[in-house]
Amino acid sequence: MPMSRFCLIAENTGQHQLVISLTRIYNYIIRKLLLKVYMSFKDKEKWDTKYDGDSYITGKEPCEWLKSHAEFLIQGGKALDIAAGEGRNSVFAASLGYEVVSMDISEIALKKAQRLANEKNVTITTLFTDLDNSSLPENEYDLVLCFNFLERKLFQEIRKTLKSGGILFYETFSVDYLKYSSFKKEWVLEHNELLKAFNDLRILRYQEVDEEPKAFASLIAQKL
Repeated sequence: MPMSRFCLIAENTGQHQLVISLTRIYNYIIRKLLLKVYMSFKDKEKWDTKYDGDSYITGKEPCEWLKSHAEFLIQGGKALDIAAGEGRNSVFAASLGYEVVSMDISEIALKKAQRLANEKNVTITTLFTDLDNSSLPENEYDLVLCFNFLERKLFQEIRKTLKSGGILFYETFSVDYLKYSSFKKEWVLEHNELLKAFNDLRILRYQEVDEEPKAFASLIAQKL
C-alpha cells in the first residue's frame, strides 16, 4: 500500500475516533444536564406540595435561635435568607431594617412569604432558585440566614457572599435527628460539622441540641 494512502486511512480513522469520542462526551453532558433539570423539577414539585395551602406550616414567628439572639442584628444592611420557605425569618429581619432577599425553590412558599411581608407591613424581595446549584455574589450581604436546610456546596458560597463583618445565622438538623426521623444521613450535620465548616469565621454562639423529637445544631458567626 502506498504510504500516502496509508496516511490518509490513518487520518480518517483518527478523525472517526475523535468524532465518536466527542459524541460520547456530548451525550454524557446532555444526560447530566437533563438529570439535573429533572431533579430540580422534582425538588420544586415536592416543596410546592408541602407548602400548598393557606396555613403557614412553620408558623409566622421567626425561629427561636434568630429571635433570641437579635442583639447581633443591630447594623442593618442587606440580608439573604437561604431556603426562606414561607418567609418567617425574612420578615423578622426586614422588621429590623434589613433589605432582605428570600431564596427558595418553591414558588408557592415565596408567594406566602410575600403575603406575610405585606401582612407585617415590611418589604422583602423573593428569588426563585434551585438552591442545590446556586452561586452567590461575592461580598454582597451583611447578614445570611439559613435554617433547616443543608447543601454542603453552599458553605463556600455563604462564606464568599458575606461582607467583612457580616453575620451568619445557621441552624439545621444534626445526626442525632436520625433517631427520631426517616431522614437520610446526608441530610443532617455530623457533630461539630458547622464549627469545622466555618472555622475561619469568628464563632459568636454555637450549640448542639438533642431533645426528642428534635436534634439540631445552631451557629452564629461573623466574617472577619
